[in-house]
Amino acid sequence: MKNLVLGLSSRLDFYFYQKPVSMNKGIEALKGLVVNEFGRNPEDGAVYIFISKGMKEVKLLHYHKYIYTLYTHKIYKGRFVYPIYNRERDLYIMDWHRLKRLLNGCVKL
Repeated sequence: MKNLVLGLSSRLDFYFYQKPVSMNKGIEALKGLVVNEFGRNPEDGAVYIFISKGMKEVKLLHYHKYIYTLYTHKIYKGRFVYPIYNRERDLYIMDWHRLKRLLNGCVKL
């Protein structure tokens, strides 16, 4: 499949949680944030992205074919770059290309 990274593809929807999240949270706690904060069903096939307070760790929650997958990405030098804020939609834009840049080490040193 073209444009496939970690079982994720450009065909999916991506939602970025705007507040820092404790990276101690697991699948169940992150599912709760999806329901309570996004107002969405975590089993809708979208990818939910969470970033740590220090901006050094990112978690992605994805549900596909009855399986939840939690990806963790951590850097040791620099910080992840926050996505672009869209005032009209009152959310941070996270599309496929920005996600790939984030996961491939687009960081501030």
